[in-house]
Amino acid sequence: MATLVLYATKSGATEQCARIISEELSDCTICNIDINKPDITAFDNIILGAGVRDGKIYKPIRDFIKKNQNDLLNKSMGYYICNEKPKKTEEIIEANFPEELKKAAVCIESFGGYKAYAAPKEGTDQLKGIFVDRIKTFSEKFK
Repeated sequence: MATLVLYATKSGATEQCARIISEELSDCTICNIDINKPDITAFDNIILGAGVRDGKIYKPIRDFIKKNQNDLLNKSMGYYICNEKPKKTEEIIEANFPEELKKAAVCIESFGGYKAYAAPKEGTDQLKGIFVDRIKTFSEKFK
């Protein structure tokens, strides 16, 4: 089954997570929505990933969800967020994803994250603050 991981990121955490998901799944394509707007009809599974700032997922993913909500309901869907405030995860999910999509989702998860000003520097551990075990568990649901 073909899987698309479509993400938006500012500090890079969401992209790091997309790369790990793509390593876990066969026939997986990752795409930064700021660079490409893929045709989702070619995929069985769609996984949307977004960074969070001030309680909101990044606008490109919010806009994609609004524009494609009906098409997304016909796919096997998953959502992940990268937020550095784990205590706010449920609140963020509740505020950012339409109820219909939440009910239809295979899974919704937070993989942790870091503040933009504290993003790992090049040459350091790029996964600092990311829960890799959660990414692998999440990915299992799409095999």
